[in-house]
Amino acid sequence: MSNKEIRRYKLDDTNDLGYTSFNRVDLPKGSKIIDISYGAGNIYLHVIANHNHKKKERWFAIFTEANPMEDYEKKTCEYIGMTGSVPNYYIFEVHD
Repeated sequence: MSNKEIRRYKLDDTNDLGYTSFNRVDLPKGSKIIDISYGAGNIYLHVIANHNHKKKERWFAIFTEANPMEDYEKKTCEYIGMTGSVPNYYIFEVHD
């Protein structure tokens, strides 16, 4: 029997986003992000993981449509997904 479950993790408050927002999320080691959702002003990462595993700090950048992508060239960013909301938020995991 697997100890893995799907759970969601909220990114920081997105009501006051500028052009770019960087968010830290402590996810269990070995987590796999499978979806992004948006509801009631919040962005959520949906994750498959063993939630009993030790947490690991991971960073995410949130970019909004039609705005400058500040610091994008200075970081290694991996596209994760978009919210499909209005406004649309594009989520990238930041690897340094």
